[in-house]
Amino acid sequence: MNEASLSCIRAKIEALSTFLVPVFRLPQEVLVQIFKAGGRMPHDGPVTEHAVPRPFPLVVASVSRQWREIAVNTPELWTNVTIKHPRPYGWVPLCLQRSCGQPIDITIDCRSTSLLTAPVVDNMMTLLMPHVHRWRRFALMTSDPAIVYTIGRRLADASAPQLRHLQLSLSGSSGNQEVLLHDILQGGAEALSSIRFDSLATPWGSAPLINLTTIDLRWLWLRTRLQYDQFRDMLAASPRIRALILRGTYIYLHSGRTYPPLSIPTLRYLELSGDNVCRMSSLLATPALEELTLANLDETEFREFVDSLPDGRDGGRYPALRALSLLNASMCTPTRRFMLALPTISHLTVINSATAKFLELFRKEHAEDGLLSWPRLRQLTLVDDVDYFLLYGVVQERAALHLPLSRLVLNAPFIHDDYLVSTLEEYVEVNIIKDVDLDH
Repeated sequence: MNEASLSCIRAKIEALSTFLVPVFRLPQEVLVQIFKAGGRMPHDGPVTEHAVPRPFPLVVASVSRQWREIAVNTPELWTNVTIKHPRPYGWVPLCLQRSCGQPIDITIDCRSTSLLTAPVVDNMMTLLMPHVHRWRRFALMTSDPAIVYTIGRRLADASAPQLRHLQLSLSGSSGNQEVLLHDILQGGAEALSSIRFDSLATPWGSAPLINLTTIDLRWLWLRTRLQYDQFRDMLAASPRIRALILRGTYIYLHSGRTYPPLSIPTLRYLELSGDNVCRMSSLLATPALEELTLANLDETEFREFVDSLPDGRDGGRYPALRALSLLNASMCTPTRRFMLALPTISHLTVINSATAKFLELFRKEHAEDGLLSWPRLRQLTLVDDVDYFLLYGVVQERAALHLPLSRLVLNAPFIHDDYLVSTLEEYVEVNIIKDVDLDH
C-alpha cells in the first residue's frame, strides 16, 4: 500500500512539474502572438512524424488544454488556409469556421502530390467560393493545366473585393504547357495590387489587372508571351508600380528593331532574366530603382549588360541603386568599369554566380587611387562555394581601410567550423542561412 501510494504521489509530482516549464508560464497574450507568427510561417516539410503534414494550428492545439483553448479562440490563427494534400479532410471547413469572418489567405500547392487532381481541387473551391468576399490572398501552384482551367472557371465572374495578391503558377516541361484565361475576376477586385503569373496569360491592362504595384511574370511561352505593345499598355494601366519581375521568357522583342524606351518613374525593385536582359535593361527607364536582380545569365549576356551600362559618375542608368543580386549568372570577371557604372551599391547578394571573381575585385591590390571597389558596400550575402581565406582577406582589408562590412550572410554548407565563424566575427556580424528559396 505504501508503494502504491508513493507511486501515485510521484505521478502527481511529475504532472505538476510540467507547469514549471517556462513555456507554460508565458502569459496568454504572448502565446497568442507566437501562434499567429507560427501560423504565417511556411511549412514545406512535415511538422510531425505523420506521413501527411499536419497544419500548424492543429499541431499547437494538440499540445495541451491551455494551448487548445487559445488556438480555438484565436481566429487569426485559422486564416492561413494552406492546402498541399487532401488530408486532413476537415481542414478547409474548420479554417472557414474558426476564422470567424476574418480575411483569409489561401494557398493550393499541387506540385508534391498526385492526389490533388482537378476534381478534388474543384470540390475544395466549392467550399472556398462562398467566402471569396474575404479572400486577401490566393495562390495556386500546379503542373497540371486542367487544375488552372478549373480555377479559371471558378474565378471568371467572381467578385473578390478584399483580394490583394493573386498567384496562378503553372510549372512543367519547358514550353510544353501554357494556359490562356479569357476572363478573370470580372465581378471586381478593386483592392488587387499584386499578381504573379507563370505560363499563363489573361487580358492584360484591363480590369482587374490595373493600378497594380507588383507585377511578376514568369515563363510566358509561345501563346502567352507579350508583345511590346501589350507590355507597354500593361505598364500604362499601373502607373504606380513599384516592383517588376520578368523571369524566363516574357516579352518578344524583334531582333534588329528599335523600340521606344518605357519610363517607370515609381519602380523600386526590378528583376530581369533570360536571353534579353541587356535589351530590357536598356529599354526600361527607372531613375528611382533601388534594387536590381539579374538571374540566369550566360557569360555573353552578362558581358553585353556590363558594356551597355553608362558611366555612373554622372548618375548613370541607376542613380539610386543600393542593392544588386546575381542569381545563377555565369559571369566574366567583373571589371573596375562595372563597379564605376554602379557606384552606389551597399548590399550585394551572389547566389551560384562566381563569388570568387567578385571577392578578387574587392582585394586591396585592385584598388585605384587607394579606393576599394564599392566603398558604400555594407552587407554581403554569398550563397555559393567560397574560398575562406579570400573572404577573410576582403573582410580584414576593408576594416583596415575604414570601409568595413557590417553584415555577412553565408550559407550553412560553407561554414561548418565554429572557429571560421569566430574569426570573421572579429570584424563583421555573421549570419548563417540553411537554405534559399530560389523560386521567390
